[in-house]
Amino acid sequence: MQGKHQDRGTIKWTSLMLPEHVEMLNQWYESEKDVEKPILSSDKLEEMQRTIMQAIEYKQKVSLYFYEAQRIEMLEGFIKGVGMGKLEIENHDGLEFLPVEAIVDVEIIE
Repeated sequence: MQGKHQDRGTIKWTSLMLPEHVEMLNQWYESEKDVEKPILSSDKLEEMQRTIMQAIEYKQKVSLYFYEAQRIEMLEGFIKGVGMGKLEIENHDGLEFLPVEAIVDVEIIE
């Protein structure tokens, strides 16, 4: 009977690497996920402004997508107000303040 060869992939090599090399590889993998901040058109900015105003007026829950540390992050909650260049968002963690210039998209959650 012939045995089936199973390759353990990177697991077998990781044990031969120095911890510094493993950390460096992990950082490299993470940096591959980095993105540049999207440049928004004036139409997109106007659309986002309308959506934000609607969400405030009708107390609708939103998903806010924002740019931070070379990533697009998402925050869900209710927009309580706008002031000093920031949105005040209420979610399960309490109140959070999100800089308006970091926002790249907003959607109302049905």
